[in-house]
Amino acid sequence: MYLTSTLFSQISFELANELSSKWSDADKKKLETADKYFSTQDFLYARPIYDSLLAKHRGNLYLAYLVGSCSIFDSRFQDKAEGLIKAADTLKSRLLDYDYYLGRAYMANDKFNEALAQFEKYKLTQKDKVAQEEVDRQIRICKSAINLDNKSAVAKITNIGKPINTSGSEYTPIFPSNESFMVYTYRGEKSMGGKQISPNKVDEKNGTYFEDIMISEKDENGNWKEPKPISSLNTNGHDAAVYLSHDGQTLFLYKNTGAGNGDIYESKLDGANWTTPTKIKGVNSAYWEGSICLSPDEKTIYFSSERPGGFGGRDIYYTQLQENGTWGKAINLGAEINTKDDEDSPFIHSDGKTLFFSSTGHNSMGGYDIFRSDLKHGKWSTPYNVGKPINTKQDDKFYVVSSDGNRGYYSSEKKEGFGQQDIYVVEPGLFGKPTALVMLTGKVTYDNAPVKAEIIVRSKINKKDFSGKFNSNGANGKYLVNLPSGNDFEIQFNYLSSTVTKDFSTAKVDSFIQLELDAEIFSPEYLKLNAYKVDSSAIMAENFSNLTLTYPQILEKFGDKIIDSLNYTIQIGAYKMYENFDYSKLIGLPKSKRQTFSDNITRFTIGSFKTLKETNTVLEKAKKNGITDAFIIAIYKGERTHFTELLNQGVLK
Repeated sequence: MYLTSTLFSQISFELANELSSKWSDADKKKLETADKYFSTQDFLYARPIYDSLLAKHRGNLYLAYLVGSCSIFDSRFQDKAEGLIKAADTLKSRLLDYDYYLGRAYMANDKFNEALAQFEKYKLTQKDKVAQEEVDRQIRICKSAINLDNKSAVAKITNIGKPINTSGSEYTPIFPSNESFMVYTYRGEKSMGGKQISPNKVDEKNGTYFEDIMISEKDENGNWKEPKPISSLNTNGHDAAVYLSHDGQTLFLYKNTGAGNGDIYESKLDGANWTTPTKIKGVNSAYWEGSICLSPDEKTIYFSSERPGGFGGRDIYYTQLQENGTWGKAINLGAEINTKDDEDSPFIHSDGKTLFFSSTGHNSMGGYDIFRSDLKHGKWSTPYNVGKPINTKQDDKFYVVSSDGNRGYYSSEKKEGFGQQDIYVVEPGLFGKPTALVMLTGKVTYDNAPVKAEIIVRSKINKKDFSGKFNSNGANGKYLVNLPSGNDFEIQFNYLSSTVTKDFSTAKVDSFIQLELDAEIFSPEYLKLNAYKVDSSAIMAENFSNLTLTYPQILEKFGDKIIDSLNYTIQIGAYKMYENFDYSKLIGLPKSKRQTFSDNITRFTIGSFKTLKETNTVLEKAKKNGITDAFIIAIYKGERTHFTELLNQGVLK
C-alpha cells in the first residue's frame, strides 16, 4: 500500500548529514541506498537497511524515525511504528512529515481518534493542495473505521495454513464452484523467474520474486495437497492467476510483458492440460487491466481498468458476449460502484446477483477494503463495507465465495501470517440471506467413455434469465453448471451427431442444493445392441403380502431399532441402459448413487440409514416429489435382503 504523493517521502538531508557525519563510508553508502528507496516509497526495501543501521548506531533518533515510518507499511512491524516515531519527538520541528507519519502509525494500531487529531494538526502546516487532499482522505478513512467498529461481520477467519501458505507470498485464491481445486499466485524462493531487481535499481541484492501460478487439489478427506506450479503457464516473468470460471474450465491470467501496461489473458483446460494463454479481445486496451470475472452464464465479463473516461484511477467495467462470439463495447459500471479512488478485483457469486469488489474509496477503513453490492431490479445496489474482521488496515482484495456461501477465501497481510501475503478462509463466506441455487454436476459419456461435450442450457420460463453454453472436460467428462432458482430449464448435451436432452426445474428451490446429473450419449450402433429399460418397481421390490406382518406393523415394531450390520437405502430407479430421469425430483433428497450389479442392471438409490423410521420419512418425501415407484431396500452384512428373510433369520425380532 503506497502513498499517493512523494510529498510524504521527503528525506531531511541536513539531518542525515549531521547525524551520519562520523559514520564509515560503508554505512553512509547504506544510508544513501535506503534514502533512495524511501524517496520512491519503496518502504519494504528501505526498512531493513535503516533497521540494520539503527542496530549499529543505537540512539540515533533520525534513524528511529525512518524505521518507524517504514514499519507502518509492513504488518509484521506495525506495532513498533508508533514508539519509534515518538522517540524522535525532539526532532519533529525539523521533520516536515512527522505529524503525518505519526498519524499513520496510530491508524496502523487502531488508534483512530488519536490519528484524527494528528492529521488535523498536520493540515495546519500544509498549504500544498495534493497534501491537503491526501490528509483529508486519511481523515475519511479514520472516520469510516470508527463507524465500522460497531458493524463487524459475524465471521470466523482462519489461515489456510500449510502446505499452501509459506514464508513467501500467496494471494488471489480462485476456485471452481465445488472447491475441488485451488489456483493461486505465488511469490517466493521457488518462483520460476527467481528474484527481480528492484524498480529503481539502486540495490541489486534487493527486489521481489517474480509471480508464478500454483495449483492444489483436495484429497479424499478434504485436505489440500502439496501445491504444484502450472508449468505450462509459468514463465521467467510475471504470471498471475486472477480468476477461474465457475466450472473450472477457463483460467484468466494477468501478464505484464514489460511495455508498461498489464493485460488479461485466457487459458482453457483441455483435458488435463491448460492451453497457451491468449489476450482477450474487447477487454484489453492500451491501459492497465488487471482483474476480471465471469457471470455464471458466462455471457458477461466484469473487469478493472485504468483507461481514461472513468470516475477515478481504477474503475470496474463490464462487457457482454455478442452473437458472433466476440465481446462488445466496455461499459463503466457507474457511479454507484466506482469512485474517484480505485476499484478492483470484482467477483460475481454463482447466484449471479451478488457482487464483491475491493475499493480504496467509499467508506474504506484503510487501503483496499472488500465491499458487497446486490443486483436488484436490474441495478446494483449501493455497496457496503463488509467490515471487520475481514477488512483490515492493509489491502484486502480478491474475495471469492463458494457456491453454497459457506466459505469465502481471500488474501491479506496479517501479523500472524506465514509470509507477507497469506490466503485465509472466511466462514460463512456469504452473509445474510442464504443463497438459492442448484449446483449441477455430473459426467458426460459417449458409449460409456468420457468426452468433451457441448452443454447448452436454456431457461424455459423467463427465457432471458439464464442461458449459456458450457463444456464437459475431455479427460474425465465432468461438468459443472450453477442454475438460479425460480425457473425451469432444458439442458442439451451434444456430442458428434448425438444429443441427449434433459428437463430440470428449480422452481421450488429456496436454498443451496448440489445435485449430480450424468448424461450418457450413445451412438446409433450402440443403441441397437443395448437399448431397453427395466421397470424399477419389478427389481427387488418387497412383496409385503407374503409377510406375517404388514409393512405398517414392521415400521411400528422395528422402526427405531438400530441393528448391527443392518442399514437401509431407497431405490428410485433401475435401468439396463441409463435413460432420461427427472433429477428435479431429487431436490431436497439425499445424494443419489448408481451401481451396476452382476445382472447388468444399474440401480439408482438415495441415502444410507440406520433406522427404518428415518428411511420411511425420506421415502415419503421421495414419493411426494413424484418418484412414485420408490421403495426401501434392506442391506444386511453388505447384501440386499428381503424383509421376509430378515424376519425368518431373526434379524428383526
